[in-house]
Amino acid sequence: MNAHCLKVLEFERIREFLGSFAASTGGRSACKSLMPQTGHSAVVQLLQETTEMRDEQDLHGPLPLSGIHSIRTAVEQARMQNYYLDPQRLIEIRDTLETAGIIKNYFSGHAGTRPLLHAITSRIAPLDGITRRIRACISSQAELLDSASPALADIRSQIKKLRSGIIRTLEHMLADVDLGTAIQDDFITLRNNRYVIPVRSDSKNTIPGVVHDQSQSKATFFVEPLSVVNQNNELQGLRKDEYYEELRILTELTGLVHASGPEICENLDIIERVDLIHAKALFARALRATCPEINDTGVIGLRSCRHPILLSRFVEDPAPAGETDGKPQAPAGAWVFDRSSVVPIDCIKSTKSSTLIITGANAGGKTVAMKTIGLFVLMTQAGMHIPVDARSTIAVFDSVFADIGDEQNMETSLSTFSSHMSQLRGIISQVTPSSLVLLDELGSGTDPSEGGALAVAILDFLRKRGCTTIVTTHLTIMKTYAYSRDDVENVSVAFDPATLKPSYSLVYGMPGFSNAIAIARSIGIPEEILQSAGGYLEGADRQVAELIQGLEKTQKELSDSKEVLRTAIRLARRYHNAAESLHDSMHEQREKILKNFETKARSLLRHSEDELMKIIKNQKKRTVIRPDDDFKQDDAARRALTEVKKKLHGQFPKKAVEHGQVEHIEHLEAGQTVMVVHLHKQGIVMSADNGAKKAEVAIGPMRVKTGYHELALSSVPPGQAKSTSSKKSAKPMPSSAEPAFARKVNVIGMRVEEALPVVDKGIDTALLEGADTVEVIHGRGTGRLMAAIHEHLKTNPYVESFAQGTQAEGGSGLTIIHIK
Repeated sequence: MNAHCLKVLEFERIREFLGSFAASTGGRSACKSLMPQTGHSAVVQLLQETTEMRDEQDLHGPLPLSGIHSIRTAVEQARMQNYYLDPQRLIEIRDTLETAGIIKNYFSGHAGTRPLLHAITSRIAPLDGITRRIRACISSQAELLDSASPALADIRSQIKKLRSGIIRTLEHMLADVDLGTAIQDDFITLRNNRYVIPVRSDSKNTIPGVVHDQSQSKATFFVEPLSVVNQNNELQGLRKDEYYEELRILTELTGLVHASGPEICENLDIIERVDLIHAKALFARALRATCPEINDTGVIGLRSCRHPILLSRFVEDPAPAGETDGKPQAPAGAWVFDRSSVVPIDCIKSTKSSTLIITGANAGGKTVAMKTIGLFVLMTQAGMHIPVDARSTIAVFDSVFADIGDEQNMETSLSTFSSHMSQLRGIISQVTPSSLVLLDELGSGTDPSEGGALAVAILDFLRKRGCTTIVTTHLTIMKTYAYSRDDVENVSVAFDPATLKPSYSLVYGMPGFSNAIAIARSIGIPEEILQSAGGYLEGADRQVAELIQGLEKTQKELSDSKEVLRTAIRLARRYHNAAESLHDSMHEQREKILKNFETKARSLLRHSEDELMKIIKNQKKRTVIRPDDDFKQDDAARRALTEVKKKLHGQFPKKAVEHGQVEHIEHLEAGQTVMVVHLHKQGIVMSADNGAKKAEVAIGPMRVKTGYHELALSSVPPGQAKSTSSKKSAKPMPSSAEPAFARKVNVIGMRVEEALPVVDKGIDTALLEGADTVEVIHGRGTGRLMAAIHEHLKTNPYVESFAQGTQAEGGSGLTIIHIK
């Protein structure tokens, strides 16, 4: 990519943000040197790596990468002859290799879910032998352990024993009363790495020995008594042996590093790459970014773009006291990306457009919009997610060129216009059909007529090359350029004429008015100057300005109406989703209730069937019994049947009646109006057995036999009831509004395969409603339908009998079915 482009689009800032999320020095260096790729497949792979890492972080949090160190220099030094690495460098190598092993194992089982990360980490070489050896030899405090070798352990054991003997001897001398006047202080110290005691200068001859040092006041001599000279000499020899053994161990460990140097460096490269991908994923989470869809058709469809630099702010950590020591230090803290004042914009370029011309008010966001597109292209092609809506798509370009800002240079006598032309010369010489070209204020810095003509010619050239071009301008000739070219589209930054402020959004399909006079008025330029400036506008310019202002006003009204419509659509969609959810919930609940009812019904039927079978068996077992016994057996059977019926009736739903509204019926007479409670139907009493508490009730054409406990007295329509005599024990109930069961089933005109299910449904309904008969109207015709229905009825277990109707009822065109 063009280095100048990376600079003016502020890609360096993005790499700085990214580096703040890296865990290692090498990872930060990789972030700092990150460059966008140009191949479609390479970009897709980089983005997928970031997506996989982000998914992993969402599930299990950040990876353990704190153990990565910059060990390349140490590995290179290990190659030098007669060189050994110090324990601290060896610990850093150990930690780095152990981290690499952890990362390898972490993704070893994720070949299916994290294929790219698995492929990267699977190349990490297993170097457990080196890490185990270093860990066995060196402590976390960078000290060689006694367990590093048997010889070292033996030497240190001897040193410890000999040191204890020397100290014990010297302690006895300090405690000797006879030597008390010669001893200056009661302690043992070291001088020249030998154990000595402090002796008064006027008593140095009292304790024979070797003087190793004298205090600054010359009042104390540090004397090594002759009694411990040989022991100190032996201790010195052991310390030399210890040093050479430690040197041998460090040389051995350095040799292990040297032998595996290439593998160590390769592992370091891999985990630093993992650290880079890890930083990209953390950066994406901080930005609340998404992975755009990649296309190769040149389409840019970035929805709700939020520029990362505008979103950013640095949050400093409170500096701990006493750490600065008066020296300036870089502030510690972290970047966050949460500025809510940033207005999202939609950056759109369709396949039919090759060029976007962005116009509009000063400080309205033209350059920011263009830089946002360019920066997001660079970030995407570097494998970073971008802060856009999930519906976004972006193209891959083989090069990005940008001429943005004023780069005049007084030292080289380069004016603003000259600097633009110099950049354009380089762009024109390198541009390809797959390039993205960003030109800020094209044609500015010189006479507007000549600059406009040059700008139009440059756009013509770039369009012929087939590249994607985005320009910003205030020139009127550029605003009219798009109207006569199908592949050029005007884009304006929206401006609110009421507040005289830009709204920082883009409007596609129309040019923008610069609003220079309006902005000057809002800043406070005197009205006299502004009115004079309006007078200098040429007639054509004034008309164009008024036209564009009118278009902007209309666009603002349309935008407001569109937002209202969007809100209405969102609400409608929300209510629709809520209704669907409620419907699904009710359907699920209904299915659950029906299933539960069916389970209980089947259990009840099985139990009732068992009870009835017992009654039948008992009746069959009866042998020759006296008439009295026979009567008793029949009465017992009837009572058993009554109990079964009561259990069955008890399972059917009863009509809810308020407490105290209905009492038990003790007496009924034919002609009374009653309510059959379990059927929720009103009917007329045809006959009543007040002793057995049973009645036959007519419900329309149906006859129902039931007990008084299933009945309730109902209000009687005028003129329909006979007078009743005495014993009522229930207040009248209002008649049911539900329609009675239609006893007739009409199948005229149906084919056989259509009619038979209808007949079955009629029989099922009659069973549920307690009806005795069903009339099937099939007509005469050829008689084929009637014959088929009759044959079908012979196989129905609930049909007791069937016959044709009488001539008055319909004759052979009607079949009356009697239900069991």
